Amino acid sequence: MKLKALSAAIALVLSSHAYADEFDGGSPEYDPRPAPHYSEADVQKKIENEMAMACKGNLCSIVGTDGAGQGWTVSFNVGYGNNNNSNGNNFYIGTDGNNQNNNDPQYNAGITVTYKNYTCNSTLRVTPAVYRFVQTYMYHMVNGDGSTKRNFSPADQTVILFYTTMLNKVDNCKAINN
Repeated sequence: MKLKALSAAIALVLSSHAYADEFDGGSPEYDPRPAPHYSEADVQKKIENEMAMACKGNLCSIVGTDGAGQGWTVSFNVGYGNNNNSNGNNFYIGTDGNNQNNNDPQYNAGITVTYKNYTCNSTLRVTPAVYRFVQTYMYHMVNGDGSTKRNFSPADQTVILFYTTMLNKVDNCKAINN
């Protein structure tokens, strides 16, 4: 009887101990995150805060691009006749194009060296009403759990098209000669 009671007590102790699953204790980046739940008032408050930084006067910066670059360009010019190469700094190897007579063309050769350095900032600015309109739709294209909506309404699709059109209107950086 004592043996049965002892075996029952051991079985009870062993069965009450929970063993860790092979995936327990993994890295925390895969732990579920609390889903953000934004009410309409929360969304509009976020947009108001963003507008305080993005708007000056009656215009708000909605999309933009920044860029910078520099580099050398070397071009070679070889020909017969008048030397019309006038971009950059010209180093004449043959006949100087400025001293040629139009009635007496000659062979010429030259090298043009140009250094380009540029920085640019291009921003598209819209009225506060357009800014609020676009941002409100963009916030509503995200579900409460942070994922993107799987299906977009025709109105959502129109705002996406409008936003991508605005992105295309922002000029890309172009090099200027210094």
